[in-house]
Amino acid sequence: MRGLDVECCTIEGAALSGLVAAPNQLIALNFETLARLTPGERHRLRKWAEDGATIYVRGALRHGSTYSLMPFSNQRFGFSVELAEGYQFSTHRMLPAAIAGELVTTQMDMPHAAGLDDRFPTLLSSRDRQGNEWPVIFEIKIGAGAAIFDLHDDDDTHGTALLTEIEEPATRGAAMGALAAVDWAAGRSFKTPAAVNLVIDDRPINFDYFSLGNLKDFLDYLKTQYVDIHIDFAWTPLHTHPDRRYIEMLRRYNTGFVWHGFLRHIDHRMIADCESELQAGLAHVNKISRAYEVRFQPVMIFPFEKDTPHAHELLRRAAFVAKVQCDHSGGQSPSPYRLRALQHERSSDSLSIMLRDSTDNLNRDRMLALATLGMPIIALAHPCDLALRRFARRDAAAATYFDPVLKFAAEKSLRPMSLEEIAAEAPLD
Repeated sequence: MRGLDVECCTIEGAALSGLVAAPNQLIALNFETLARLTPGERHRLRKWAEDGATIYVRGALRHGSTYSLMPFSNQRFGFSVELAEGYQFSTHRMLPAAIAGELVTTQMDMPHAAGLDDRFPTLLSSRDRQGNEWPVIFEIKIGAGAAIFDLHDDDDTHGTALLTEIEEPATRGAAMGALAAVDWAAGRSFKTPAAVNLVIDDRPINFDYFSLGNLKDFLDYLKTQYVDIHIDFAWTPLHTHPDRRYIEMLRRYNTGFVWHGFLRHIDHRMIADCESELQAGLAHVNKISRAYEVRFQPVMIFPFEKDTPHAHELLRRAAFVAKVQCDHSGGQSPSPYRLRALQHERSSDSLSIMLRDSTDNLNRDRMLALATLGMPIIALAHPCDLALRRFARRDAAAATYFDPVLKFAAEKSLRPMSLEEIAAEAPLD
């Protein structure tokens, strides 16, 4: 997920003796394995942590048993599984800013450690009926490195997609220990907020009459909710003569333009000659850019989100940096974009696939999961959602369409970015 090389090996033998500790090295094992290490192996494990490695211990705990934290501490704890009233994330340095301090109130069975003192900073704590907090995920700083202890079972995630695990409150806590360990070892910047973008399809167009008042009301309203929010408008190149006043108004706000089709607003699977269609579109975009002094970002949103592998390849060859679309997998096969690292090296012919969502899908749990993973929140709308179609009546309620996204963006101080800027940080397809 974060680009780390993975090697599975046993503690016994020479497999571990050749390891050289480094800040980006993560060593994961369970409590049973930790307990049966020889004194020499324990010394070696601690030395790796002191030299900068991250040690992650999780799983193989039995209800009613007692466990030692050696070689990192001489403390012991009694383990049990108890009914909790909820759990809370701390503001620990190993947690992404989006999830720090988040509280989940729900009755569920949670791991329970008794006997530990308060010397260990917690990442996650459970809450019992009396309001007492019990450490569930906690950390010990060891020299230049750290040891993270996670009391969840090692099979708590049941193999579901990581985005889904973090989105669901009942499984969120169990997913975060491993994510924190991997992200810490990978050097992720935990305090950098996720990106946010609003994108509106099918605008501007040639026959967009009498909508300037609605457009101004909408853009003014957005500024009152999140002053720096960025809105990208998807422009079909065939529309070369929109109302100039429309474009001039957009200049006053934090807006931009992306491609909406090679040339026409049609299903691109129906185009017989995509090369000629794209060449015609490039000519039209050059004409629009000169006439209106605007710039099209090298980002494509296909009409109806329909294209072909050949059309995708043409985008690569034409130096586009990204294609934006909804996740059409129905959640069964999440795009690697949801799960891969944001750090990467971009080659000259690369193309990112960035996923966007309708506001119907962007409830707070989903946005929290995306932001926790460091993924952008890209919210889409169409003119009919915002009362921006020609001859549309004034509708104050339409301006509130993006309110859930804007409220979350303001709460978490997300970074307003253009689609092109997001693509510069995004992993490749």
